[in-house]
Amino acid sequence: MYRGGDVEAADYFMRKLLQITFTASIIWNLLIFIALFPILRLYALSRETVRLVIKLVIIHNIFNAVLFPLAGPFPNDLRVAGDVKFPMYASLFATVICRVGLSILFAIKMNMGVIGIAWAMCADWGIKASILLVRFYRGRWKGFQVI
Repeated sequence: MYRGGDVEAADYFMRKLLQITFTASIIWNLLIFIALFPILRLYALSRETVRLVIKLVIIHNIFNAVLFPLAGPFPNDLRVAGDVKFPMYASLFATVICRVGLSILFAIKMNMGVIGIAWAMCADWGIKASILLVRFYRGRWKGFQVI
């Protein structure tokens, strides 16, 4: 049961901050991609290394723009609303089990190397975002009192 505060305002500002975060993330990742090629020209890299860097940046930027706002800053909104433990446990689960476990699976067992680690990071963000979105839409975060 909720014991004080303006739940509607908190919900509104959480959604508003999420929109701002998505917008900033998309703009930032586009700028990084645009800057990638001039930056790569500053170094004497092999063609294979350049291709690998481009793949890594593309994977990272797409998923960073789409998933990271939900997996990174969004848990802080839940914490501010008083829901501290659940985002912490979701982050620990996603990072330790998903990111580390999938990194080992993809990079070593499936011989994907650093690309496998990038995919494991994206999976971590996706799983964490999914767990936290379910928490947000179910409204359990509204039942906490902020001191």
